[in-house]
Amino acid sequence: MANTPFDTTQPSQVKGINGYTVDPIFTVGDKIGDYVPPGILDGIGAFSLNDTTVRLLVVNEVGATEGYKYTLANGTQLPGARVNYFDVDKRTLQITDAGLAHDKIINRKGEVVDAASDLDFGGIQRFCSAALFEANQFGAGIGLADRIFMTGEETNNGTQFALDTQTNTLYALPAFGRAAWENVTELNTARTDKVAFLIGDDRNNAPLYLYVGDKKAGGFLERNGLAQGKLFVWVADDPASATDAIELNPGEFKGSGNNTNGKFVEIAYYDPTKANTTGYDTQGFATQAKQNELAVAVNAFLFSRPEDVATNPFDGTQAVLASTGITAGPDVWGTTYKIDVDFNNINTGNITAKIDILYDGNDADKQDFGLRSPDNLDWADNGKIYIQEDRALGANIWGATSGQEASIYVLDPAATNPAASLTKVAQIDRSALPAGQTDPSPNDIGNWETSGILDVSTLFGNAPGTQFIFDVQAHSLRDGTIITATNIDGNGDGTKTRQENLVEGGQLSFLIAPTAKLIQSSSLVTGATSGADTIEAGISTGFDGINDIVFTGAGNDTVDSVIGGALASGNRIDTGSGADTIFVANNDRAFGGSGNDIFEATDASGYRASGGAGNDDFFLGSNGRALGGDGSDRFFVGTGGGNFLSGGAGADQFWIFTAEAPSSSNTVLDFQAGTDVLGFQGASFGFADLIRTGNTIAFGGNAIATLTGVDTSSLTSANFTFA
Repeated sequence: MANTPFDTTQPSQVKGINGYTVDPIFTVGDKIGDYVPPGILDGIGAFSLNDTTVRLLVVNEVGATEGYKYTLANGTQLPGARVNYFDVDKRTLQITDAGLAHDKIINRKGEVVDAASDLDFGGIQRFCSAALFEANQFGAGIGLADRIFMTGEETNNGTQFALDTQTNTLYALPAFGRAAWENVTELNTARTDKVAFLIGDDRNNAPLYLYVGDKKAGGFLERNGLAQGKLFVWVADDPASATDAIELNPGEFKGSGNNTNGKFVEIAYYDPTKANTTGYDTQGFATQAKQNELAVAVNAFLFSRPEDVATNPFDGTQAVLASTGITAGPDVWGTTYKIDVDFNNINTGNITAKIDILYDGNDADKQDFGLRSPDNLDWADNGKIYIQEDRALGANIWGATSGQEASIYVLDPAATNPAASLTKVAQIDRSALPAGQTDPSPNDIGNWETSGILDVSTLFGNAPGTQFIFDVQAHSLRDGTIITATNIDGNGDGTKTRQENLVEGGQLSFLIAPTAKLIQSSSLVTGATSGADTIEAGISTGFDGINDIVFTGAGNDTVDSVIGGALASGNRIDTGSGADTIFVANNDRAFGGSGNDIFEATDASGYRASGGAGNDDFFLGSNGRALGGDGSDRFFVGTGGGNFLSGGAGADQFWIFTAEAPSSSNTVLDFQAGTDVLGFQGASFGFADLIRTGNTIAFGGNAIATLTGVDTSSLTSANFTFA
């Protein structure tokens, strides 16, 4: 667990374009507390862990035998791909904790993994993209029953996995079939008894799969419809036209703006009576090769190389698909499609789908100067689609004419001409080398890529489409902390290699839109007058209570940052002259100025309150600092502890016990015997019951206060008051 908030100090490996900015929060080689995440970061999911924290789930696309070994709860040690968590503070955008997100694995046979041999590849092979789906995301009882993070092995005969975020258990999903898993996305069947997932199978000339699962009573897999279902492939055969030509590949269906109708046709991918026969595994599921055969037999449309998929946030029956393109085929530069599925006749298995080409990178005016090799993407909550490039062609083609590094683009699917709306928002910066790491191929355009983009705006309290998380796979980065951060000689041959440690470099970053008005940003709150002002977070214009600056000037003012909610924190408040009241939030800095002020910080921590001139009252929380300044000030300690109190000039009262003992000792920095007084309110005991040793005052075995520079045994009852 991280002891302090973490933010990387390494330079950003991506630069923003067209007003977008990039804020890296983690670089491969960084250590967060006692955890060191491996490299080749890829798919990302996110959810609200609590009022102040977003949990990011991020996979590693490392091979089954690569990376340092991690340990499951049963003691099993495994190399290979894994799921990491990064907990990020909603107020500061800093990482507060990181670690392994799963401590138990259930394999394809339903067995708990307790040896590497329990997995097909002796470890998990190359987790690629990923997605997190909330329970019942389409309505009451519609969709998954639990919050689930899904990711799969991007390799021939790979397995899809589902992480139960409640139990930290990672389940293999044999019912999804076999694929070189790029990603899956959940679609809205409008049924409480079925779930549906569109599947991106990252292989050359692969079909578009649709899994439809049956929700049953039972365990995790059964109740979520992941244990049993049917597998379909999309066929470009218009069910409304008996004479419709069936397109078979991108050479027959191409060009930005074009569309065609089709249907999903079921394939018999599971037959337990064929277990252990040619083309079927020990459970009766078809092998990858057999699935291909079954797809071709029904005239499935074979995409160049299906990559990432994401669901329209405003219409759960629509999704976007990126097919990255291949050198030997009609789709070289890649194509981005919109899939519109009709589940109205799901009972009879008659599922139709229209596909629109949003962007065809092979158009004569695009190619190396447009969107190339589209890979990961997100259909963001503002309705726009954000797409990342990953070089799928040789370096003698990709970037050879344009000279452009891998980039991130945004496209508007609702535009009259979506392809024309394409706008670049970020690009790889190969000059950003982490300290100690090396890049032997700095001129190899496209060697580095971005991946895993996800709109997290609303999770952090911001407007949709203004804040994204994404990662960088800096494939050519070597040496330095990629080895030394973990410094493991995995095979005991005396040489510590990158493959035995973090494998490759990379980064985890925020992408911020130019229109963003993040609540985490500092704002100067205007509107104060020379009279009595009331300024409240979330109510007063420009004041959200997070990292804001408030000046009120003269008058008896009230400033309340606490009312801004759980995220309220980090404000700087100066109320100037007058008798002011300040409601203090976590990590606020509050200055009362002249006048008799009241500081209400009972529920706050990490704050600093300064009264200035006047007789001020402080109601304290925990782990704060309160300075009285000039005047006769009063400090009231609640149940919080760890505060540092300074009365300053004047006769001050330190009420170090108020009905209940504080959780830990509070420290008075400048107690003056004979001038100041120590107060006990609502105590069932008196002066004679206190234990005064050294500079500590205690009762019942619990330290109540520490007086800096004071021998408490010399104090008399005259220095105390009991009320």
